[in-house]
Amino acid sequence: MLNGTLDTIGRLIEPGRVSRRVYTDPDIFELEMQRLFGRSWLFVGHESQIPNPGDYFTTELGRQPVIMIRHRDNSVRVLLNRCTHRGAKVLNERSGNAPRMSCLYHGWVFDSDGKLIGVPVAEGCSANFDTNDFGLAPVPRIETYRGFVFASLAAKGISFDDHLGGMKANIDDLADRAPDGKLALDAGVHRYMFHGNWKLQVENVLDSYHVPFGHASTVSKDGTQFARREGDERGAKVIEKDRTAADWKIRRSYDMGHGHGWTSNTKLDDDKRSSPVYEAYVNALAAKVGEARANDILKPKFHNSLIYPNVSIMGLNIHVRVIKPIAVDLTEVNVYPIRLVGAPEAINAANIRLLNVTHSAASFVQTDDAESFFRVQKGLQSQLTEWVDISRGLGAEDHDQDTNAPRGKATDELVVRGQYRAWLDYMREAA
Repeated sequence: MLNGTLDTIGRLIEPGRVSRRVYTDPDIFELEMQRLFGRSWLFVGHESQIPNPGDYFTTELGRQPVIMIRHRDNSVRVLLNRCTHRGAKVLNERSGNAPRMSCLYHGWVFDSDGKLIGVPVAEGCSANFDTNDFGLAPVPRIETYRGFVFASLAAKGISFDDHLGGMKANIDDLADRAPDGKLALDAGVHRYMFHGNWKLQVENVLDSYHVPFGHASTVSKDGTQFARREGDERGAKVIEKDRTAADWKIRRSYDMGHGHGWTSNTKLDDDKRSSPVYEAYVNALAAKVGEARANDILKPKFHNSLIYPNVSIMGLNIHVRVIKPIAVDLTEVNVYPIRLVGAPEAINAANIRLLNVTHSAASFVQTDDAESFFRVQKGLQSQLTEWVDISRGLGAEDHDQDTNAPRGKATDELVVRGQYRAWLDYMREAA
């Protein structure tokens, strides 16, 4: 049994390696729900998912059910999805419109700001019953950046601006690709579960080492991956004979603090990218922002980004991926295609089609990763070997002046080590 003391937790992480227990111990998982997911800033959803008053979206912060809903004054509220009478979930659908939210159990009715506005058979309530005392609880803190909604279940802690820090640039990089400067996550969702710990997906997001091996079926005989963007004839060169390709080696990863990180963009033939659909999009973007700015936007530097602990933004096959821990060995992943507001519908359709090929539950790429996570979880049941190695590139990092952050090869494990430093900070902090 884990007692959660600073000394006990500290022994789980060493330079370049972590204990297998961080993936397999149910007690550690329960402590993560309290100390990490119960206190950190978590991605909730995107404002585009609730465009009109009364529109709502339900999800979980850690394992706590919440409602993201747009109130009549157009503000976005995040409320605990728990009736204040007997505890039932008030909204059970994943999304919809409910200007008034009614609990199915005893019919209590709540306004879209959480205020209790209706109690059937009110004469049964106590003489001092006050509806103001029974509204749906709001999450203690909520912040929005360019439509991305984040919340914290803790009333105190690091500020949102300090937490997000340099990762704002990763959101900007994606949002700026839309001619209108706005994104929409309204094109559906790929939802799947895998039998493995949530941190396996979080680590994998910024792991470029596994690509030539874990995704070998996506690489041609000459070592080139299939094209993953509209207008490209070929994808990235990842293997040259039996070695990592030079183009793949030059990619870098960045440890942005607080567990966040990103990998630099894959080298592709940007100057040769062309198709009628792509050219129409380029023209639409240039018409809004000018040709020079459009050229800059269309050469993004972010391949994959992680805002720790629960959301990934991908710049290649553009999408937002939300990681939800269910149990120590069970994780849900939600992949949201991104629609660029103001772009021709043909380019949005092309982006979504390519995402279906790469990151849907039955895609070329994501199925490989889910299988790897399952095998890792099974392998870690072996108790004769205690440690998991994350030492690639340890000591070889340099400092990037532009981001003021440690930088290493994308095939190293710099960002994974950064995740565990943040993990340890959360887990060692007294409850």
